[in-house]
Amino acid sequence: MNISAKPVMKPEDFRLIKEFIAETFGLVLDEAKENYLALKLLPRIEELRLSTFAEYYSYLKFSPHSAEEHLKFISLITNNETYFFREEAQLKVFAETILPALKERKLKAGNRTIKIVSAGCSSGEEVYTLAMLILESGSFLWDWDVKIIGIDVDPQTIEKAKAGVYSGRAFQSTAVYYKERYFSKSEHGLQVRDILRKLTSFTQGNLLCFDRTLAEQDIDIIFCRNVMIYFNDDTIKRIVESFERILAKDGFLFLGHSESLSRISPHYLPLRFTGTIVYRLKERNG
Repeated sequence: MNISAKPVMKPEDFRLIKEFIAETFGLVLDEAKENYLALKLLPRIEELRLSTFAEYYSYLKFSPHSAEEHLKFISLITNNETYFFREEAQLKVFAETILPALKERKLKAGNRTIKIVSAGCSSGEEVYTLAMLILESGSFLWDWDVKIIGIDVDPQTIEKAKAGVYSGRAFQSTAVYYKERYFSKSEHGLQVRDILRKLTSFTQGNLLCFDRTLAEQDIDIIFCRNVMIYFNDDTIKRIVESFERILAKDGFLFLGHSESLSRISPHYLPLRFTGTIVYRLKERNG
């Protein structure tokens, strides 16, 4: 091998890696992403001292270290940009409509637990946003057990979420009030306070085997926003069916504003609000 020559991604390499991504992670990569994928993977190929993209594909599939490599691979190719208080219309419905209704239903049943999951939580901004809104509501204090669980396939973003240190664009939609109340200054930005950590946890997991990743059952609300846009319809159907198995009776599902279940699943009832739709799981038969 000429060590000065960089590997070139051939059409067959792109096809094989694209199929691997779809099979393993459910992500759909369009044809225009060939150069993007090559640029993302090239440093890793050089680090492993491989000669071609074909060799890297074999490493992903058959190496004794393939499971470890899968985690590094997904960190390289995923886009994890997010920020606090994203999609305000949905959060308003969550705080002012869904939470009060949920509290009333729980109290009637003598149940003081709230379990919320952020599926595809990226670096944790959504999870901490939900925690802030719950605390601000004042409805679940004292003897309530509140759990907000963030899950993402990328282990690097999960570590960032656990660290809870943010700066810059993460706060582009965050009012000064929230920054002063729920964050403290640190060397690298603003760090979430313990009051948020007490309600939140994070774990690495794949949406394609979501209900096996999550030990919790009877989840009250699942947020899976701006994640489905990367999947095809068959994969989306598989994911929302796994949500059905862990959602509580009449549990709620929040998707991104451009995402819909209209042609995907008959098991969710769309609830229409100003500027957004929230899905409620229909009662199971039998």
